[in-house]
Amino acid sequence: MKKSRDTIKISKLTLFTTSTLVTMMVLYLYFLNMSVVHVVLRGEHVQKQHKLNTEIAQLEADYIESQHVIATEIAGLNEYFTDTPKVFVSREGASLVFGGN
Repeated sequence: MKKSRDTIKISKLTLFTTSTLVTMMVLYLYFLNMSVVHVVLRGEHVQKQHKLNTEIAQLEADYIESQHVIATEIAGLNEYFTDTPKVFVSREGASLVFGGN
């Protein structure tokens, strides 16, 4: 009679251990799946962020270009004009390097 009670206790312990193992496996697969989903979502978010940064840079460039156009128009309305082109480097005379050549 004692053996049958021991067998019942062992089977309850086995059932508990098996259910715990199955639960842990299901939780492991769930968290593994969620980590993959988060990595994919993060990649998509980074791509969207780069796209938005590109659009913002393009809008800033358009804004600066429009500012220059408006500034030249306002300067023209106030009768400010440039008569001569700007010259930054001029080599009109002979230099020491090219002395007599």
